[in-house]
Amino acid sequence: MPSRVAVIGSSCFTGSHIVDALLSETQAEVLGISRSPQPKALYLPYAQPGKGHDLERLHLSQIDIVTQPQRLIQALDAFAPEIVINVAALSEVALSNDRPVEYFETNTLAVVRLVDQLRRRGYLHRYLHISSAEIFGSCNEPVSVDRRFNPSTPYAVSKAAADMYLEVAARNLSLPVTIIRSTNVYGAHQQLFKIIPRTAIYVLSGRTLELHGGGTSRKNFIHVRDVVHGLMLALERDLSGTFHFTVDHERTVADVVRLVCKQMAADPAEVIRPVGERLGQDAWYRLDVSRAETELGWAPEVTFADGVRETVDWVKANWDEIRNEPLEYIHRAPGCVR
Repeated sequence: MPSRVAVIGSSCFTGSHIVDALLSETQAEVLGISRSPQPKALYLPYAQPGKGHDLERLHLSQIDIVTQPQRLIQALDAFAPEIVINVAALSEVALSNDRPVEYFETNTLAVVRLVDQLRRRGYLHRYLHISSAEIFGSCNEPVSVDRRFNPSTPYAVSKAAADMYLEVAARNLSLPVTIIRSTNVYGAHQQLFKIIPRTAIYVLSGRTLELHGGGTSRKNFIHVRDVVHGLMLALERDLSGTFHFTVDHERTVADVVRLVCKQMAADPAEVIRPVGERLGQDAWYRLDVSRAETELGWAPEVTFADGVRETVDWVKANWDEIRNEPLEYIHRAPGCVR
């Protein structure tokens, strides 16, 4: 592994798990970049007691990739990372219908601006980009890495546009690009408004959980550590191109809620309240992982039941703190850090 890695979006759920893996599996110096102040240790897997990480190898900078592009490049130039991993994105799908400009500024234009500068830097060995399965729209069969995009929301369009630019930059400018796409990630330390921790919180607090469309949409939930493991394998093998990560067992959102309730000895009928479907909700995302299996030797290792139990146990163990945390998504427009 290279000796210096920058993670843009290091404080988000997936980004923090990438930092955790870099600190535990490599000796690399890590530059973490986030537009917001460092979150509580509750949300940072690498900051947990007993981890034993050498946190002196982690250097943190608060920079907004949309409104402070020059400062971002200055920070990267000063650190000179061989690998830049970009996890930063606006990702709440429904909100993108109301704020499309912000989504394109963050998910598309900021990526183009960043990569256009990075391709001129001699220190860059690889740019790794976190994309999304949503660029394909609803899928009834697993889609390959070169499947034509069919986005159905402004969020998905913004992510697809960035992917298209990266593919052109790789082809025309020989940019060393690796793109990672996965289906729905989950795990401990996830944002509390996500369905698995949210269900556990509602059970513990005796609240009723609203399920859009009755929770009939199907998902392939993959544990965040399995995605990060695949990402690390791609870096270790220094491979360009696109890799998909998912599991081959789909579940409806209602099934997921029922499993959480079962693990917590709660009656789903007392927890679930169906409501109308949200705009642009795709029925199902399915990805073909054959390239990851063949070239990386990758396979998911965390069973869904174990992953859900781990997430529920995290909520329970931190209940005194979590019960006082905001449970709804709080939108921060580009340039707004609090």
